[in-house]
Amino acid sequence: MDLMTIQDSLLDNRKIAAVMCKKNATYSNKAYACLVTCEISVLDMWIPVIIGIPYNWKLDLMDVYVEDKDNFPFIPHIDTKGKVCLFDLEGILIDPNLCGLLNQCIERAIHVISDGLTGKNRSDFLKEFDLYWCQLPGIRAIKFSVPHEKQMQIIHYAEKRGKQRSKESYAKYLQRTNRTGLFGTANHLDFTTWNILDTRKNGIYVYIQAKTYIMPPDARKKLGIDYINSLLCLADSHTFFSVVSKVGNDKVLLFEVRQPNNIKICIGVMIRNGIFSKTEDDKIYVKSYSILQPLSVRRVDKKYLMSRTSDECNILQAKKYLMIGCGSIGGYVLNEMVKSGCEDITLVDSDLLKEENVFRHLLGIEYVDEYKAEALTNYFGKNISGIRLKPLDGEIENLVYDGDVDLSDYDIIISAVGNNNVNRWLNGYLCENALEISVIYAWNEPLDIGCHVAYIRISHEGCYECFFGRDYKTQELYDMTAYCERGQQITKNLSGCGGSFIPYGSTVSLKSAMMSIDLLKKVVSGRCVENVLISVKGEGYYYEKAGLKTSDVFKNQSESILTVKGNEFVNINCGICGSCYGI
Repeated sequence: MDLMTIQDSLLDNRKIAAVMCKKNATYSNKAYACLVTCEISVLDMWIPVIIGIPYNWKLDLMDVYVEDKDNFPFIPHIDTKGKVCLFDLEGILIDPNLCGLLNQCIERAIHVISDGLTGKNRSDFLKEFDLYWCQLPGIRAIKFSVPHEKQMQIIHYAEKRGKQRSKESYAKYLQRTNRTGLFGTANHLDFTTWNILDTRKNGIYVYIQAKTYIMPPDARKKLGIDYINSLLCLADSHTFFSVVSKVGNDKVLLFEVRQPNNIKICIGVMIRNGIFSKTEDDKIYVKSYSILQPLSVRRVDKKYLMSRTSDECNILQAKKYLMIGCGSIGGYVLNEMVKSGCEDITLVDSDLLKEENVFRHLLGIEYVDEYKAEALTNYFGKNISGIRLKPLDGEIENLVYDGDVDLSDYDIIISAVGNNNVNRWLNGYLCENALEISVIYAWNEPLDIGCHVAYIRISHEGCYECFFGRDYKTQELYDMTAYCERGQQITKNLSGCGGSFIPYGSTVSLKSAMMSIDLLKKVVSGRCVENVLISVKGEGYYYEKAGLKTSDVFKNQSESILTVKGNEFVNINCGICGSCYGI
């Protein structure tokens, strides 16, 4: 890195003056390949800055610091170290031209500072409120599951204090543990879900709908009680004093504030030995306290966590689902369902998870010899909050006939059982009983040659039975969607009678699961107005290597993914749906 080249490049820029360069220097506890001290021109003022060029500048860009950070106005995009936030590196392409990049970063710093001093970007305080709050001195973190009910209420929290160390004074112990995290929620079950075993205490959730904008406090200074009082005066005093009596000496207050532009912020404080009172106009304020500690809120409620997915809203949450088959496909489908927002799911499977299943199943050795439906329920119960899974260890036909399952209770059925006979029974039962329920069927072909997903509703043209035809010579029933040539031995057997299985890997099950979820979202959002069969054609390498032959269906499919609508696959000889359409 040539210092003279850097210095000459900066001196050529009329917005930069008093340039001094130093190689291999440190600033703000960070080592730089080059440190530049200079002044930049902003709004006819010369502002002293320090520019750090990192060793890996092709990946990290440059850092620009305002030198007199403590006396500089509190404006957006400048942190407590004086560092100017230049670019969001997520998705940005960095041009490996050192001098050009350096001048570009300086130009961006001038723009950010100018907008801040003129108030042009003041609204950015609202968009990035949490970033400034998190920089407050003495900040402590709390994971918090924000309640669904937007009203002031008692919440419960636990401090992860741990034990006092040997020869550690109590004062040192308190100082150390005051930096550890907390966990808070209005739902006691969340403590089990998140494995929180520490002593629980009461706190207060305060919901505020602000009429004027609330800006973050200056993060370079200690949080003042006046700021907290400015929030409390917006809360309902009658409700507050009815709940504060249930809280101990250490008052944890967690605020959710809805700004006038509907942006929501979530912040918290711990007020040790806090005593509250009311003003003459019935406003709440803190009368006395010993310690005021800001809390950085890390939300863990499902609604917030789901906001990180691609869905604008959780369209899947309100439906009731029946999952038939909890094997390789079913496990992966269920995994995507609960992570897409599905909450109420009944699981049906009569099989145990065996050792030979683990290399193509979502679950591993920990759950071997458990019923698959119960194992998946236990797994997701420990790892995903806010779901209601009901396992049923049996065959769907028996559960229906015995009254344990009423198919009419469900909005959508997903059949991942991979058994044509079970699927045909389900299809026939729905048609015979005129049950208008959307069904998604998913099944794999052997040796990863392909997979299929179908959406069937009895009021639409075509049904699952339409996928089957009869050989006009032998009168044998066969699957017209199959990629395998008829008459071949496909199943394998490693353990004698009763141990037969169809060989395929977990990757094809993942494909089936992804197609199932995509189809499910289309169905729930009303974008699936007719029955459909989606067939994904695999490479066929391992299939052909095993000496097996492909069907004409496989050979004639030119697309890797083929979509066939119900009016195209409807079978005029179907004994199930044919009479419904006058065929």
